[in-house]
Amino acid sequence: MRPRIAAAAAALALVSATGCSQVAQLQPVAGAQISAVRTATNNVLVEQGVSIQVAPVCEFIDPLFECRGSTTEGAEIRSEAEILSEYGETTDEWGAYVPADVSLVVTVGADTVYDGNVEDVLLRNGQEGS
Repeated sequence: MRPRIAAAAAALALVSATGCSQVAQLQPVAGAQISAVRTATNNVLVEQGVSIQVAPVCEFIDPLFECRGSTTEGAEIRSEAEILSEYGETTDEWGAYVPADVSLVVTVGADTVYDGNVEDVLLRNGQEGS
């Protein structure tokens, strides 16, 4: 039993020493633009302190990804992101594929709570814990 614990501790120390960010680890798992959009949308809602009743569900409606949900007060949550053909053709410093300049707009009711880049949200939230 002790060799397993020692091996696990050594592996954990190696991972910690490499300095990988959460973004580098999560993006390859996401694997698709819609996952990046959904994750970024949820991150924005958490950042803004939005109380969610129905988490946004995302779908592709050419040429946009659209996500819709609702708050506990009944306001509609909506996000839209444009698809770019070069998604997945560029890699960041960790070698993970990044959502190259995918713009994201998140609204809650009539208020725009975010208008920016998907990658910025993922990077910001991925590095907070490191």
